Amino acid sequence: MKFRAVLFDLDDTLIWDERLSRQALLETAAEGAARTRADAGRLAVAAKSVSDELWRARAPVDRCDALGIVALEGMWGHFHGEEDYLRHLREWTPQFRVEIWRRALAAEGIDDDRLAADLGALFARRRRELQDPLPGAEVVLQRLRSAGVRLGLLTNGAASLQREKIETSGLGLYFDAAVVSGEVGTGKPEPGIFHHLLARLGVSPAEALMVGNSLARDIAGGKRAGVATCWLALEGEEEPVGLVEPDHTISSLGELPAIVGV
Repeated sequence: MKFRAVLFDLDDTLIWDERLSRQALLETAAEGAARTRADAGRLAVAAKSVSDELWRARAPVDRCDALGIVALEGMWGHFHGEEDYLRHLREWTPQFRVEIWRRALAAEGIDDDRLAADLGALFARRRRELQDPLPGAEVVLQRLRSAGVRLGLLTNGAASLQREKIETSGLGLYFDAAVVSGEVGTGKPEPGIFHHLLARLGVSPAEALMVGNSLARDIAGGKRAGVATCWLALEGEEEPVGLVEPDHTISSLGELPAIVGV
C-alpha cells in the first residue's frame, strides 16, 4: 500500500449535502407556491438570498466561518452544546427559519406569517429526511478497511449536525476515528485539525492521504498539514481550479483504491 491511512471529508465527498439542501429548498418553495400565487422558482431564489443575508447579519459569522457552519445548515441544525455560539444559534435559528420565508413570500406580494412558519418547518423536516451517500462510498470504504488501511473522517461543522449526518448515513462504522471541527474548536484548512486526527489514527502525515471535494479546505489544508491530497472533482460542482494543486484528482470514489494501492 502507498498509504497507511486515508482521511475523508464528509459533505459532498461521502454523502451528498449541498445538492440535498437545494432539493429541500425547491420542494419547500413548491409547497409555498401551491398554497399561494407565488412563483416557486422565484420563491426558492429569494429564500436562498434572504438566508445568506440574514446569516451574515445575525449569526456569529466569525466562529461559524472558522468551523464551516453555513446558512443552509442553520435552516435545519439542532446546535446542541454549551458554547456561546451554539447557544446563540439555538436561540436565534427558529426565528431565522421563519423570517427567511416571510421575506421571500413578501417579495411575491404575500403576507402570511403562518405559512412562513410552516415552510420553515417543512424545509428542516425535508432536509433531515434527505440522506444519500455518493455512488460507491460504502464499497470503497469496505475495500480500504478490508485491506488494513486506517480510515479517518475529518469534517467541518457543528458537532451535533455532523454527528447526525454520520449516524444517518450508516458510514460511521467504517472509521477508526472521526473528528468534527465543532468538537475541537478549529476547522479545515487549519493544519491542527489534521494533526489531531492523525494522532488519533497513530500515523504520520507522510503516511496519510486526504480525500475531499473542496480545494480550499480539504486540499489546501492537507498540504499545509504535510499530507498527500486527492481532490474529488465532482461533475457540476464549482471549485476555484488553480487555487491549489492536488497530488491526485479523481472524478469518482471508485478510482481511489488504485491510488491507495489496494
